[in-house]
Amino acid sequence: MVKRIVTKIGNIFCAEIDGQYKCYFQYIANDLTQLNSSVIRVFKRHYPLSYVPDFDEIVKDEISFYAHTVLSVGIRLGYWEKVGTHKDIGDIDGILFRLVEEIEFRHLKKSVRWYIWRINQPYIFIGELSDKYRKADLGMVYSCMEITHKIKKGCYSFNYPDE
Repeated sequence: MVKRIVTKIGNIFCAEIDGQYKCYFQYIANDLTQLNSSVIRVFKRHYPLSYVPDFDEIVKDEISFYAHTVLSVGIRLGYWEKVGTHKDIGDIDGILFRLVEEIEFRHLKKSVRWYIWRINQPYIFIGELSDKYRKADLGMVYSCMEITHKIKKGCYSFNYPDE
């Protein structure tokens, strides 16, 4: 029998990266606009493996990126573990995501079919990606492997138009 994994908004997770350091992220919302997936905010600071979490300190850290993922899969596969909870989830109304319309985007160098949205708000077609929206996080639902890759390398493992 598979043990049920319960996650709640505010939960903080720890990802140990290559046996070298820890990185923390927090579950901050469900986004009905993007498959009702979990939205996380990944904190920038890398901590030594011996670090004992101080959740007040962790949630005050600079945000590295926001992403959509499936938390339970990352837990089951051992990519991260739930280590605590904090009520401060930041300002979720200010988070902006972007996405291209094309299904086969990996070979595109540029797209003129971009959408943006905020958590639980409808997509807005913007056409060509302008500088105003270039810093918005990519809004796909990422695997635990992709989240870990971005923590380690600062980027995802695949090409995306206008990146």
